[in-house]
Amino acid sequence: MLMDKYEKQLKREKQLYDKNHSEDFDSTFSNDPINEASIDYEAWTEFFSYYRYYIDEFAINILHVDLFPFQRVILRAMGRGQFSCLIACRGIGKSWIVCLFYVCVSILYPGLKCGIASGMSQQSRNVIIQKLKGELSKNETIAREINFPIRTGADDCYTEFKGGSEIRAITLAQDRGGESARSWRFHYLLIDEARLVKDDIIETILIPMTKTKRPNALKWKQNEKGKVIFISSAYLKTSSLYKRFKYHYEQMIDGNKNYIAMCFPYQVGIQAGLFGEDDIEQELSKPSMTKDKFAYEYEGIFVGSSGESYFPYELTNECRVLERPELEQPKKSNSIYIITHDVAVSDAKGSDNACTHVIKLKPRPDGTYLKQIVFTKVVNGMPLNKQRDMLRELLHLKFPNTDRILVDAQGAGAGLPSLFYESWEYRDERTGKVTEYPPLIQDDDEVGIKTIEGALPIIRAIHGMNNFVNLYYPYMKACFENHTLELLKQSEEIDSLYKQGQLTLDKYEQYIQHDILQSELSNIKQDFTNAEKMTYTRIVKSTKRDRATSLMYGLSICCEMENENKNKIYKKQTKINVSSLTALARKPKLYSH
Repeated sequence: MLMDKYEKQLKREKQLYDKNHSEDFDSTFSNDPINEASIDYEAWTEFFSYYRYYIDEFAINILHVDLFPFQRVILRAMGRGQFSCLIACRGIGKSWIVCLFYVCVSILYPGLKCGIASGMSQQSRNVIIQKLKGELSKNETIAREINFPIRTGADDCYTEFKGGSEIRAITLAQDRGGESARSWRFHYLLIDEARLVKDDIIETILIPMTKTKRPNALKWKQNEKGKVIFISSAYLKTSSLYKRFKYHYEQMIDGNKNYIAMCFPYQVGIQAGLFGEDDIEQELSKPSMTKDKFAYEYEGIFVGSSGESYFPYELTNECRVLERPELEQPKKSNSIYIITHDVAVSDAKGSDNACTHVIKLKPRPDGTYLKQIVFTKVVNGMPLNKQRDMLRELLHLKFPNTDRILVDAQGAGAGLPSLFYESWEYRDERTGKVTEYPPLIQDDDEVGIKTIEGALPIIRAIHGMNNFVNLYYPYMKACFENHTLELLKQSEEIDSLYKQGQLTLDKYEQYIQHDILQSELSNIKQDFTNAEKMTYTRIVKSTKRDRATSLMYGLSICCEMENENKNKIYKKQTKINVSSLTALARKPKLYSH
């Protein structure tokens, strides 16, 4: 009797202890049952088998997470496929739904190791910091399964579950070939912002991480395979992501159940109420938003040039290699700069823009130059005198090594060259000091050179008639083909630097301008008039080409300078050859006796 009473008292104390700890999510006992019962192995086997197959129902029925239909489709597909590729618009919650998937499988598969890698250094940690710690861990049922605290350190960011599973974010360090990630092993791997992860890193480092099986799978000889999940917005057809998505899609429609390809445009987000049409219209109206960028970021469309394009993405993308813009020339720079300017003055809606490029020239041994577009500025509705002042500031204050300024001298720009024919004063607002700069005249104005004292003949007036265009668009194409023309890298590649405050807005905008320039170039096609004369027109007539035109103007003087350099090299070599032959002719003959 006494023993029975003692055992009952112990049982009540244990129940009270377990109940108290069940509310303490930091306790390792928080997911232990309050009332013990014998285990029905057959029922639990059926439970796990069912919810592993219908993982979306596990999230709804067991974790009590509300899901939209499209989110259920994503969860169920990832639960069944070995390789999943999810393309979705910005703001639709790609990272959140994959994080929820990780939580579900971490509970359903004890001992599972889930990894997160990203094309952006901070993004992989953000999945844990923002989606798991910031949102999902607030769910009481999920919290019971987590061993708190959730670690969010730069080099140690992970979450442990009480069943032995783990979700961990890793750093790729793509600039070092991803070597810092090579030692990790995971059963499931999420590659976030996959469009920015280099293909060789994916194939040689990331995918091989998933070859290790769970200990339970090895113990019970289960046929479990690792999973790799790619999530991203769409991108260019020249990217490796497009080839990967296309391969996933082709495998899926051929009946290969290991591959999943899904795409969700912005309309899905509107239908679900995640954002409204006004939000989309606001994105469209942003100055930095181009038609191509909207297509791949919000419509889920991989963007590529028309088959008619004279400057297809496949051509220009290989020249998007320039790491940093220059808002002014570096100190002690010996490089030559060219300033090129396409004129527009109207401020009417939909009117053309005035566009300025600064081209940095680096000499090559063969007389040509490596031509780097280091600065771009676009303005709308600026009068000619203000455009003159802007070009003067670039020349005298920002890029004093400028050799030539090329200006559009036809149409609206006809009056611009003459505005340089007088001295120009600049007042430093900080110090109040006034500096006077000499007149600038056209480089072919022989009268002006003789009569205007101190004038600098560095203005080249461009009359871009059809013959001019027919000469220099092919030259521009040749520069892309031989990689002597370099544009800034895609803005997508440095977006994380800007968001982390490592890049100023002024510099970030330079990358966006080159995105637009590349888009304008892709819209140009070679055509023939009714008179069988060659011309270059726009494929989509409503799309402007101010940036492309300004670049062509600037490259015209580069072509001229390269031809002069080659002629000098040729004359020098010819002179050396003639001297050698003359010396050989004068050399006395030797006769043997």
